Amino acid sequence: MNSIIPQIIGILAVAMFLLSYQQKKRTNIILFNVISRCLYILQYVLLGAFSGAVLDILGAAASVVAGKKHTPFLKKHLVVVIIAINALIVSAGIAIACINQSWLDLFSLAGVLLHTGAFWLSSEKIIRRLSLAGSPFWFVYNFMSRAYGSALGDLLTMGSILIAMLRYREKKSEKVS
Repeated sequence: MNSIIPQIIGILAVAMFLLSYQQKKRTNIILFNVISRCLYILQYVLLGAFSGAVLDILGAAASVVAGKKHTPFLKKHLVVVIIAINALIVSAGIAIACINQSWLDLFSLAGVLLHTGAFWLSSEKIIRRLSLAGSPFWFVYNFMSRAYGSALGDLLTMGSILIAMLRYREKKSEKVS
């Protein structure tokens, strides 16, 4: 029974993550993504997959800050903030991988860097492409960490992102006609 709770939480996280890329506006993509990350964090903690939890905490924080990139302070210091946040994520990811002596932790590091890195961009199209590149890394991490619901969700996420890419590309071409 105890192992089913993290899987249920993971499935809820997946649902929110899938919905995030179906949102049209960048702010809604980020909002749904942050909610999803909070659920993933809880799942990872319950499974003992602490590197995923730590990196998702940093990823959620980075996503929130990226969502506010148009505020005056962030606009003025955007490059420094992006470098600092990514350096923190990379440092934490490498430290965790060294402490755990696990190459697996590098997959979660790559996944979080690609997913959160996408949110610094303004184009929803590019956000989806970069996020698509991060999903296979999370798939490997989730599968190997026994987060099977999340691993399945990563496959569904890749499909969802592809559908959204096609959906919004078609709508744009319809407007041109």
